[in-house]
Order: sequence, then C-alpha cells, then structure tokens
Amino acid sequence: MASRFATALTTIFDPAGLIDSMHLNFSALRVAGLLRISALALLPFLLAACATDDELPPVCPAAVVLKDADRLVKFQGNGRDLTDVLFELDVDEAQLVCEYDDDLIESALGIRFIVARGPADRERAASFRYFVAVATRDREILAREEFELTIPFEGNRTRVAALEEVFPNIPLRPGRDGEDYLVYIGIRLTPEELQYNRQNR
Repeated sequence: MASRFATALTTIFDPAGLIDSMHLNFSALRVAGLLRISALALLPFLLAACATDDELPPVCPAAVVLKDADRLVKFQGNGRDLTDVLFELDVDEAQLVCEYDDDLIESALGIRFIVARGPADRERAASFRYFVAVATRDREILAREEFELTIPFEGNRTRVAALEEVFPNIPLRPGRDGEDYLVYIGIRLTPEELQYNRQNR
C-alpha cells in the first residue's frame, strides 16, 4: 500500500531557552491499513488519558534509541579533522505516551535532537534523516519510516535543539499489550558514519 504523510508543526528551541520559537514540518508515521494520527493537539489528550484517576495507565511500548545510531558527526568532503566538521548531532531523548483503542495502540512519540555547528559549515543549517520503526519483542519489524529534517542556525547560534513528534499506530495482536512492542529511533547513517561512531565512543 502506498504511504502518504500528514504534516504538522513542531518547535525548534535552544537548550538554554535563549531563542524564539519557530516551526518545522514533520511527517506522521503510519502502519499500513490503519487510521493515522496527525494532529499535534492529540499529545495533551494522550497524556491525560495515561494518567486518569479511575484506572491505571496503559502499558506503552518502550521507546529505544539505537546505540551507534544516536549520533552523527557530519564532515565536509573526505576530511576528518575537527576543522572539517559541518555539524554534530545527537538524539538527546525519546519519550512515548499511548492510549488503547480496541485492537490498536495510538501513541505519540517525542524525539529531541541537539545539533552543534561545526567550523566547516557555511550553510548555517544541519540536514539529516532519521527513522522510526515499530517492532515486536522478538525483533519482527511491523513498520519503518524515514524522515528528513533541516535545523537552521539562526543569527550567531551554534547549538540548537529540535523537538520532533511522530504518531505511530500499533496493531495489537491477540493476547498482547504494549509491553510486547518496541519503537526504535535512530539517525540514518552511511556505513562510514556508523564505523566512525563505533570507533569514537
């Protein structure tokens, strides 16, 4: 089935709270054949649903940032000196909240990226791709999507954070609950970038 994406607004912010809010687009993750959630306003609803006084909060799938895919050092050309760095990017945090709807888990996933501008950058922006995948505990991948993001360095800012929000719908198999599923997050890396991460831990 062809996949189409909904877009909504997300916010870029400085870790020290020194810059004004601005907006980027993001795409909502869709599991084939299921109704997609694309409204950013759903997040407060899900948070409230997970903390009602009448019942225990549902068990949500774990959000897992993949080791070695949580960092990207982007170089200019073939250089590998500090002066060749375009930007350094880290997945700082990932949190997931959810709500059960019959045989479906509706969830909201927040991913925080932090990016630092390098000496070789002339575009005043960091562009990269990241992925979100839904899997069972036995590593069966149910859905995987990639998203492209560009984070600008405005003014004299050299360190910026971006909060992305993605809304996966996860089908519940008979006899299972949220504990039986994992949501993986990672930065799309080339083989060379992955090797660099492993050698520079």
